[in-house]
Amino acid sequence: MSDSGTAGIDWSTLDSRQLGRWLTAIENRTADASRMIAGLQNREWPGVTVGITGPPGCGKSTLISALVRELRRREESVGILAIDPSSLRNGGALLGDRVRMMDFGTDPRVLIRSVAARGNQGGLVPGVADMARLLRAAGYTWIFIETVGVGQGELDIAAQADVTLVVQAPGLGDDIQAMKKGLLEIGDLLVVNKGDLAGAEQLMRDLGAWTSVGPERICRTTATTGEGVAALVNAIETRRRERAPGQGRADARREEIRRLALTHLSRRLDRRLREGPLPEGHTWQVAERVAAELLKHDES
Repeated sequence: MSDSGTAGIDWSTLDSRQLGRWLTAIENRTADASRMIAGLQNREWPGVTVGITGPPGCGKSTLISALVRELRRREESVGILAIDPSSLRNGGALLGDRVRMMDFGTDPRVLIRSVAARGNQGGLVPGVADMARLLRAAGYTWIFIETVGVGQGELDIAAQADVTLVVQAPGLGDDIQAMKKGLLEIGDLLVVNKGDLAGAEQLMRDLGAWTSVGPERICRTTATTGEGVAALVNAIETRRRERAPGQGRADARREEIRRLALTHLSRRLDRRLREGPLPEGHTWQVAERVAAELLKHDES
């Protein structure tokens, strides 16, 4: 790939192999990808990006599979960005979500991409928002971002998705659920999955008590049977219309830029400190420059 032609690419004509190469370029933060991303960010692309988070064991991947099945029934095209724990050997994604979603492996209107967390502690990785934007530019109308499910650090997802689902399930432990109140608050919709299990009704009541969301924003699904999935798709569409592009979306974009900038700078600073102490006074000079850059982004 080269700079020539990136500005004039018709993203909707890319085949899956070409699209995969561009997604890899974004993940690896190549120079070509940076130029392409700048072009993609100049406009809002059709579609909706849905972030899905929740504790391990709540059935996120199974729920996504059920959502894809319902959306394909409605003739929608779907892209899935599944953030996988990194391989300890080579840093690559373990591809667990791809294995669980092989039912769609031959569907040309479903793209599944595993993205390595690479040690990132925040559930998401830098670049995933741009990967979602590329998929929408390529004609995928529904994009799902599934996070690792590591805890409070996943608040990042709220700044990068149009609608955020926080998935819970009965039987994971009341103490664990209660500790995740901060995570629950970011959800546009709260989903009680495995709704056929004992305790699902009580969990729905608890979610209403723990948060300020109304009952219309608490959904119950059983992903293995598909029960409640169509209603969840409808609820996502309703919430998306309520959060139409405007000042709120612009504020979210600024927050996204701030979070990504801080993540990038934190990693660079950590790498620099591992090489040895900074010269006296240098740390404050760096901090002042960083603050100035962040303020510049906020004003733009």
